[in-house]
Amino acid sequence: MADNHYQVAVIGAGPGGYVAAIRAAQLGAKTAIVEKQYLGGTCLNVGCIPSKAMLHIAEWMYHLHNLDKLGIHLPQPPTFDMAGAVAFKDKVVKRMTSGVGMLMKGNNIAVYDGLGVVDASRSVTVSKADGSQDKFSADNIILATGSVPLMLPCPGIDGRNVLNSDTCWNLPKTPESVICVGGGVIGVELACMFNALGAKVTIVEMLPNILAPVDDEVRRLLVRALSERGIQIITSTKVEAIGEEGEQKKVSATSDDGQQSFTGEYVLMAVSRRANTSGLEQLIKQGLENDRGRVRVNDKMETNLSGIYAIGDLVHGAGLAHVASTEGEVAANNSMGHETHMDYGIVPNPIYTFPEIAYVGVSEVEAKHRYPEARIDRFPWSAIGKAVAIDQTEGFTKVIIGKYGEILGAHIIGPDATNLISEYSVAMRGELTVDEISETIHPHPTLSEGLREAVLAVEGRPLHVPPKRQATTGVSKR
Repeated sequence: MADNHYQVAVIGAGPGGYVAAIRAAQLGAKTAIVEKQYLGGTCLNVGCIPSKAMLHIAEWMYHLHNLDKLGIHLPQPPTFDMAGAVAFKDKVVKRMTSGVGMLMKGNNIAVYDGLGVVDASRSVTVSKADGSQDKFSADNIILATGSVPLMLPCPGIDGRNVLNSDTCWNLPKTPESVICVGGGVIGVELACMFNALGAKVTIVEMLPNILAPVDDEVRRLLVRALSERGIQIITSTKVEAIGEEGEQKKVSATSDDGQQSFTGEYVLMAVSRRANTSGLEQLIKQGLENDRGRVRVNDKMETNLSGIYAIGDLVHGAGLAHVASTEGEVAANNSMGHETHMDYGIVPNPIYTFPEIAYVGVSEVEAKHRYPEARIDRFPWSAIGKAVAIDQTEGFTKVIIGKYGEILGAHIIGPDATNLISEYSVAMRGELTVDEISETIHPHPTLSEGLREAVLAVEGRPLHVPPKRQATTGVSKR
């Protein structure tokens, strides 16, 4: 039995689980990981990575339509081969998942393929595809079973041509039209993708706005951009049923204006995701506490059961892969006796639309409510040389600062926003003030200059747009 006992066992090999296993192994733990379907989990196989590969292709298609003004003349419209795109996506996924396998081997982590059923005594039974079982025990178990698409309980949900965010990646051709049910991050990203690839797209959202957590000003600009590209956005409308209308799918919905219906070749369900508790049934019977289907944890990622931790989409949180990875490190540290606490105060949120969106900290509305003394301003990409040179001037950078010059929030819509947000995240984490950013020399010509200019704009002393208020001195006291 000694050979089948581990100090740390991780259930689920997504970006939270495999990072937790690696961190535990780094700390000297004899470590095992169990995965029922594929290394890398949803993120690497049917989520973050394949979606970004396909979005990369879609963004190229989007930009190809504007090449004439750059002096590049291609046959119009450009042709697109879905089979070739899927092959590229598959190549990316294989490379990434193979890399996770190499990481497991390189860190001497035992990998069990199958469904892991966990007991409160911290014993694990792994049911393999061939019907056989493996059993082992562990001092500590980290639950990282992830999530699955949430499918609305409405008639027709199991019908033909009804997709979700796990099943939309291997279509034989570009759909003629797609009705996207859900206007959250997943739905809007996929709407951008299908639209750029040539499909007619309609977004149907139950809430008054798409991308509800996003800063209002940023959202308005994105909605305008999507609408100009032909994406129809319907809000405050609840889907009731999915049916057939000849060869088309028919979505029946209700709104304040009464009954509505939408038709398209495919229906994409992208309302949300729910925690995957498969294999945890015994733990739940034994008292594993949960709240509306999500496992309850403290800031050390501990559950109420001794020696059992939970991370990622299984718990309440941001629902982001990079957050799951951080939670995995926190859980692994604590499982090995290194007390660590999870901090959700500074979480960058990337959204891979065209243009991209990224934000960290509070929105403008939140700031005005919580911090009456906050100062807010934005700087347009149209005033940044690099953005003009690459013909991507749509959008702005907005910065919110507090009374002491600390950064309370930042919101970017425009080119490479998902990478640029990290500068503000680091500044917030390091408790830097705007002085540290404005006094840091940013290279020219780059997009990063816009981050400094946004800070200068808040202080009333932008260099490349006229000031809106009396400038501060901006002279360092050091």
